Amino acid sequence: CAKGISSSAVPMSMVACNEKILDYFEDKSIGWGSTYAGHPVAMAISYENTKYLLQNNIVGRVQSLAPLFESRLQRLVEDHPCIKQYRAIGLFGCLDVQDINGKNPKLQHQAAHEAFFAYKEEFLRQGLVGLHRYPHIHCAPPLSITEDEMIDGFERLDRALDVLDESLGFRVNRLRDLNKEAITAV
Repeated sequence: CAKGISSSAVPMSMVACNEKILDYFEDKSIGWGSTYAGHPVAMAISYENTKYLLQNNIVGRVQSLAPLFESRLQRLVEDHPCIKQYRAIGLFGCLDVQDINGKNPKLQHQAAHEAFFAYKEEFLRQGLVGLHRYPHIHCAPPLSITEDEMIDGFERLDRALDVLDESLGFRVNRLRDLNKEAITAV
């Protein structure tokens, strides 16, 4: 839970175990440690962050927003032929990109396809910030996001994915684009 315990403000992690395991290591060395174990700054940040998460019911908030998050991911899969599938837990999701043959357009150790550069340029032009590890597109909004902000973010991502569809050689569904324009005009 390194990211959650400090919201990535400082390097911090923890290990949880039952009392039996804890008691076993009371007088036995594990043989490794951490340079910053128990550092007071990390501990203070983690303590305050944990208090905030509990006092503001962030876990409950994530649970209430998760269905909207997943429905928007599903819509991207349905609207963009370059997206093969998605997976998500809470407000952390990942889209898997495919080429026109249904194959993975890039392996992790290969240089990115030029289509991904075109997509990333549009992604940034849309005002989005994100993690790019092609052929995966990660979706991880801040846990404090509102419904309106989430919808806006997915609409921006949708426009960026239009560029990826086109750059990978998929025919852009012009009818869908016309429908979006008509809805926006209303």
